[in-house]
Amino acid sequence: MPTSVKPAAPPAKKLLPFMLVAFGFTWLCWLPLLLNKQFAAGIPVLPGQFYLGSFGPLLGTLISLQLPGGGGIAAWSKTAFSLAFPKRWLAIAAGLPLAYGAVAVLAHTLITGSMPDMHRFGLTSDLPPQFNIWMTSGIWMLTFGIGEESGWRGYLLPALHKRYSLFTSALLVALIWMAWHLPAFWFNESYLGMGFGIIGWAISLTYGSVVLAWICAGSRWSILPVIVWHGIFDLLTASDQAAEVMAMVCSMLVILHGVLLMRTLGRRRSQPPRL
Repeated sequence: MPTSVKPAAPPAKKLLPFMLVAFGFTWLCWLPLLLNKQFAAGIPVLPGQFYLGSFGPLLGTLISLQLPGGGGIAAWSKTAFSLAFPKRWLAIAAGLPLAYGAVAVLAHTLITGSMPDMHRFGLTSDLPPQFNIWMTSGIWMLTFGIGEESGWRGYLLPALHKRYSLFTSALLVALIWMAWHLPAFWFNESYLGMGFGIIGWAISLTYGSVVLAWICAGSRWSILPVIVWHGIFDLLTASDQAAEVMAMVCSMLVILHGVLLMRTLGRRRSQPPRL
């Protein structure tokens, strides 16, 4: 992995405001959806309110950067959205989930006896029926791509990596990332139907955090490649057709990849803040 310059990031004590805003905004957006689903509360909601909640980590980042010692949004943006990284990482970020998807399509075909309906491939009933795969991809990258990755890999991971190895930092991000998703298990159909599959989901998310930390560090802490990875992976695994086989296969491949990366990330020790 190439040597990279780590971006300025806040000390651990600065993480509390980030956490409060990231969780608070998302959970407030999702609370009416939960109440409507569980208690038929009839609370009016906005179109796409589930997707709106994805911007909690981004909002937490922007507010935290404006606090004393936060470093400022301009300085953070120069690194987080920089194009000054080896472009092979964009190919890696796009190629990996596409490879997962190819294997998942093959597995779906072998197990179910038929190919996925390519006219509906990657699409979800959570979005308007007129959306095609390109529009759906754009939504995933703009919401759970930019919305989440600005916080998890753009802000939280560099902050933790000041004290811990990259692997440990990725695991800590994964724990926080899991907790952030909790309300969705009471209203989102994809999560409601998991049952004991939640164990596999948690393991997959943990190793997904490892894979994304590896990509982010390799990209000199630009989050552009991880936004691409996150958007394509969500397109594949959150689609209606993925529920049977494809989501499980993609998750298993992420776990395998994360396991292979454990030693590599463990060697990347913490980096103290530059004076």
